[in-house]
This record gives sequence, structure tokens and C-alpha cells, in this order.
Amino acid sequence: KDSAQAAKHGAQGIGLCRTEHMFFSPERLPVVQHWILRDGKEYLDKIEAFQRHDFNEIFEAMNAKKVTIRLLDPPLHEFVPHEDQINDEVAARLGYDSIHKLKQDIE
Repeated sequence: KDSAQAAKHGAQGIGLCRTEHMFFSPERLPVVQHWILRDGKEYLDKIEAFQRHDFNEIFEAMNAKKVTIRLLDPPLHEFVPHEDQINDEVAARLGYDSIHKLKQDIE
């Protein structure tokens, strides 16, 4: 979406596409959190599918203009729940039976 908007306004390419920003949406963030905290291949496969879809849209929007993509290099603190966000609901959503275990894995 952002790439299409940039191209519409005359962008000559994309200097740096930070792919970690593709994962902050409510439907994607839990997938990344599961991957980081639970180390599940199934979540990595979902991330790959998200990226393939997004990259295709970016390349189409930029119409053969140069695009530099930094592959997923997530600053972990941006993706794991912060201390004030940890509760029973978040722990359960991420597959933990206790808040304590989730906090241990985050540390």
C-alpha cells in the first residue's frame, strides 16, 4: 500500500524497506510473537507467506524501479509483549499456561 502511494507520487524506488514493519498489524503480530517465543517452524512458514505476498505487491507497485529490502531482522523488544502488556489473555494467546513462563522466555 505504501509502495503504491510512493510510486503514485513519483518515487524513483525504495531506498530501504524495513520488513519488520510489515508485522505490526493485529493479525500478524501474534504470528511473529509465536515464532520468536515458541520457535515454531509453522510460524516461520506463515511469515514467509506474508513476506512473499508483500514483496510481490511492492515490486508490482514500483514497476521495475530499484527496491532495497532488509530481510527480517527484528529488534526483539519491538515484538515481544512489554511488561505492562503481559496478562493471562496474552499468555494464553501465545500458548503459555502461565504468565510466569512467558515472562521467563521474554527475559
